[in-house]
Amino acid sequence: MKYWSNVCVEGYCFGKEDDSGNNPCGKNIPSPFCLGDGIVEICPHFAWSDTTERRVAYFPKLRHILIDRIRIWIDTGYWKLRWLFWDCLWFNQREVREFFDNIPVATAENSSIIAEMEQKDLEYQNEFAEWFLKVNKTTSSVY
Repeated sequence: MKYWSNVCVEGYCFGKEDDSGNNPCGKNIPSPFCLGDGIVEICPHFAWSDTTERRVAYFPKLRHILIDRIRIWIDTGYWKLRWLFWDCLWFNQREVREFFDNIPVATAENSSIIAEMEQKDLEYQNEFAEWFLKVNKTTSSVY
């Protein structure tokens, strides 16, 4: 007897994008390439969460899609009109600019959390270079 099953993964690449918006491997979206081929590990930049087949294969009724789409159009229209008639006025922009200018910027020098994040990012960059060389040697150009 043969069995089959779907492996459902929601994924995101946390690698630094280049000027054209591509990830370090040259792709602009996560792909099966990020998961390796069973011999090579998963890409160090790839973050994922598991999900179920039921959530992936869920197809809502057309009326639910239309209702959601109409709500989105109404909400988008509201915010566009609000911008045109209220938010683009100079005194509202001044308040927003002052608010954002008063937010301090966290750097590695004044925050241990940011320093740790930068250290981890450097480690992952080094792991990625090694991983990418292994994957290029073991996988075909199918991806």
